Amino acid sequence: MKNIIIFIFVMFGFYAYTQEVQSFFVKIVNEQNIPNVTHSRNGIRKAYSKTQNSKLDNLLNRYKIYSCKKVFKNSKKASLQNIYLIECNDLQLMDDLYDKFKSIYPIVENGQGIPLTTPNDYGSTGGYTGPGSSQEDLDFIRAIEAWGVTTGSENIKIGVADTKFSVNHEDLENTISVINPSQNTNPKGSGNAFHGSVVSGFAAANTDNGKGGAAIGYNSFISARAQGMNVNALSELSLVDGVKVLNASWYIASSLDGTLNQTASLYQPVIDEIINDRKKVLIAAAGNGEDTPGNPNLFLFPASYKDVISVSSICHKSDNVLGIEYFLDSHQYKINGEMRSHQHNDSVDIVAPGYGLFRLNPFHDSYTYNDRGTSYAAPIVAGTVALMFDVNNCIDPKEVETVLKLTAVKIDNLPQNIQYYGKLGAGKLDAYEAVKMAKDMADTFGTVEVKNRILYRPWFYKLETAPYEIKMINNDVTGGSKLKFKARNNIEILSGYYYPDTGGYIDLSIDATLALNCLPPPASSSNSSKKIKNKIDNIKGGIPNRERGVLVYPNPTTGILNIISKESLNQITISDITGKVVYNISNINKNELQVDISKFNLGIYFMKMKMKMESGETTSTKVVKE
Repeated sequence: MKNIIIFIFVMFGFYAYTQEVQSFFVKIVNEQNIPNVTHSRNGIRKAYSKTQNSKLDNLLNRYKIYSCKKVFKNSKKASLQNIYLIECNDLQLMDDLYDKFKSIYPIVENGQGIPLTTPNDYGSTGGYTGPGSSQEDLDFIRAIEAWGVTTGSENIKIGVADTKFSVNHEDLENTISVINPSQNTNPKGSGNAFHGSVVSGFAAANTDNGKGGAAIGYNSFISARAQGMNVNALSELSLVDGVKVLNASWYIASSLDGTLNQTASLYQPVIDEIINDRKKVLIAAAGNGEDTPGNPNLFLFPASYKDVISVSSICHKSDNVLGIEYFLDSHQYKINGEMRSHQHNDSVDIVAPGYGLFRLNPFHDSYTYNDRGTSYAAPIVAGTVALMFDVNNCIDPKEVETVLKLTAVKIDNLPQNIQYYGKLGAGKLDAYEAVKMAKDMADTFGTVEVKNRILYRPWFYKLETAPYEIKMINNDVTGGSKLKFKARNNIEILSGYYYPDTGGYIDLSIDATLALNCLPPPASSSNSSKKIKNKIDNIKGGIPNRERGVLVYPNPTTGILNIISKESLNQITISDITGKVVYNISNINKNELQVDISKFNLGIYFMKMKMKMESGETTSTKVVKE
């Protein structure tokens, strides 16, 4: 069936029960709201739920809930101690909790087939654990959930045009390459090396290497342009193979009303060519308000150029650090008793953590904290976009902007931000939802859900690079909003209000010929093998084959096996002790892979790994399922 279906409905008291056990993750801040309703596996009720909310109890008691258990009870991170896994008979419960009780359960996500990845240099898990190292900014944008979808690839490059870069810093080594090395002196960094190095660290610092801290861009690679705080440097980087997203954490001109002065006008055609002709995503820092250049209402360029994604700041926690006070979900912070903020205007597209941040110190292998700047908020978004490209290499720049906006969490309607209504873009970055939507667009039978959106700005939203199905749920589309959605099979408008004003429109169409026909990113340089070796050398608790440069961990395991190889893997075969093949995958063409053996019987298995080489050399190891 290939059509557009429009039906608005309200459902009372009906729930379809299935016998299959479903599961989903939920964040439960108050333990008194833990569901205690339980059933036997054959459906016999054992207990009723009694929380602090009678309406919530009525909902919970309609479902068969088999268990609600803490997921990360052995983790040292406080933010993971309130994540639970609910097993039930119907995932409709997950949707109901999200739609009706979000204030009680702020995170509700499908638990089927999404292993959450916690790197060994993330906050208290390892790496640098000094003051300010908790990296709550990554919790705030849901980095762990995003890494459950993908940890990225060195084949996807982030172009950073900036000052100089500390290429030998432990958190940048083997993950960054400077395209004009003769102008990037002082390899450990001094003077002007500070800014470019720190920006790169927020985008894609070495992650899961047992050192320093983690970055949202995880396995992504950085192509840097030293002495590059100019539009010409952005143009150079946009021509580098594999560069999909560019970051500009600087400005060249400003304007009170958003109009282009002579300097800014000169570069608009270059920006247009980078984005519209070369199909690169350009992320730029919106500006640091009272700090620089002294007026938070100014429009800065390149952030305010058309089609550039302008990023301002939001507080990711409530805290008082060294006399500077931060407020959760607030655009403002307080210093010396004075309320301040970074840039806010109608050119801002999205906000990301930009206050009270932990960062690398480019002068030597060390770290500091309590820093702030949209210079850092921007590369956090750029790193997220790199993950989006890893799951959907065909998505184009306008669709990237659309996905970021359709998955952002609205925050300008909160009391602390109401004075900035309409000036903080679509809201705060949700890295998980953005990566997931990008993946849903590329999946053969993926469903893209556009839900709970308030769209009124004169923005253009585009989704048409081959999604199979689009569902629109509980949206309020008014004002000058322009929607152009295409799908291969069908588009459904299930609920909401869809009446744009004059100038706005909704264009929905079905095209069965849509296809993902872009070329894959080019294979990475020799830096890839260095990066893989660096990761292998810093992972503990695995079974290595040093001769072949392969690591399998954790081992023993109860579920997920991680495999890292210096050379590309071609085939993996797992056999039990009788020699029976229980798992086989070929044509892998990756250096890293996760294998889920959670359904295997307990015992010893033998894994054979064939490298992607003409000789077809193989290596073997023993794995244990507990």
